[in-house]
Amino acid sequence: MTSPRSRAYKLQLSEHGIQLFLRCHGRLCGTVGDFLPYGSTLFVAASLLRLCPAEDLPGELLAPDIRNYGGRLVRYVGTSPTLSGVIQEISARIEESGLVHPPPQTWKIFLAALNHMEGVADRELLRIFCAVAGEIGRPPGRTGSQ
Repeated sequence: MTSPRSRAYKLQLSEHGIQLFLRCHGRLCGTVGDFLPYGSTLFVAASLLRLCPAEDLPGELLAPDIRNYGGRLVRYVGTSPTLSGVIQEISARIEESGLVHPPPQTWKIFLAALNHMEGVADRELLRIFCAVAGEIGRPPGRTGSQ
């Protein structure tokens, strides 16, 4: 039996949250220089958040903007099933900090990841994209500008 190639992840967004996602997605596509699936943006955002120092991670989840991005608009984004491992790692690190109670729901981690992604330099964004290219079904080194 083979493992699934993709999985849908649930986002709970407000109108502001949808705009955040679209800004991040447009920026990633522009930085890479190609059309990308929405799932690439979610995977890259989570991968960037995973790299946050342990002492900064709770602040990313408790950032004031996060409250404005969550809402009742449910959207599903398909990407690699390995994203669940990235999210589990982030969740474990947050729980270890003891600073975020109760532990955040997965969709809130996604919002924190997107919020964090918005502040990352283009160079770092491209570096992480290239690092996770294989996991999101994109051949390494393949960008639209190459």
